[in-house]
Amino acid sequence: MPNPLASDLHVDQMLTNMSIGYKNLAYISDMIFPILMVNKQSDIVPKYDQSHWFRDGATLRLPRTKSQGGGWTIDKSQTYYCPRYSFRDEISDEERANADGPFQNLEADAVEFVSDKCAMRREIGFATDFFKTGVWGNDDTGGSDFTVWSDYGSSSPLTDFTTYEDEIEARIGRAPNTVVLGKQVWNQLKWHPDLVDTIKYTQRGVVSTDLAASLFEIPKLLIGRAIYTNSPEGTAEASVTYTRIWGKNALFLYVPDRPSLKQPAAGYTFVWQVVPNALQYIKRMRDEEREVDIIEGNTYHDYAVTAARAGTFLSGAVA
Repeated sequence: MPNPLASDLHVDQMLTNMSIGYKNLAYISDMIFPILMVNKQSDIVPKYDQSHWFRDGATLRLPRTKSQGGGWTIDKSQTYYCPRYSFRDEISDEERANADGPFQNLEADAVEFVSDKCAMRREIGFATDFFKTGVWGNDDTGGSDFTVWSDYGSSSPLTDFTTYEDEIEARIGRAPNTVVLGKQVWNQLKWHPDLVDTIKYTQRGVVSTDLAASLFEIPKLLIGRAIYTNSPEGTAEASVTYTRIWGKNALFLYVPDRPSLKQPAAGYTFVWQVVPNALQYIKRMRDEEREVDIIEGNTYHDYAVTAARAGTFLSGAVA
């Protein structure tokens, strides 16, 4: 007696309750410098020259004599300029009408896609321009200026952190309050015997970022985990290569909690608020002639170093 085959009883269709996709879970560049919303695309950042505020000027004053006087100077050479970065996705009328299963909300997918592209641009832009040598008040290289932290037998990260914190405080009068580590650095650091031994009698034997920040006396410890690809569009998926954005480096910074007057700051994130209080925004447009809806992500921003002395960069912190 003939029996029906499985293929006779079921026609494969697109699942509607799950799909497979990839994106970075988190970006950190917007959490490093304070974000300052500005009303103009470019302007001058006024800076008090540092030395006047650290000079011992008060002198002994005898009766009937004049007091010793002085003043300060302003540096007006620092500027910012917020260029525009944009990325679009398009949805044709045919695609919208023909979409099945998990692809029926194409507009939401497009908004998420272009928003991620804007955030990735900021992440790569920050790491490329500021997570490198030649930018900050001091550069040290693992293996020559300090023992790489992946050398568990010889390195002393707790002492190194204290040293770099003290160096910045000696330059600007403020200890650093932010440290940025590439994920590969954190992978080695969190299992370093110095850290594990310090906490083993009081905490569970896993060093979290919060616990490490407490040990290092650093209020903000940020781990750069994002990846990206330079492989051009059209490359076979099996041949695409990926790179970690933050590498094996570390950055110590002092930045204020928020934009304020008369505060030193390693840098600021200037955002031209074309849309009020928006770090990035979405534009929706219609091209009737081509019969497509355009979803466009936009961001106007400029990361600017405003006090290089407030930072120390470590290249090759682990092997």
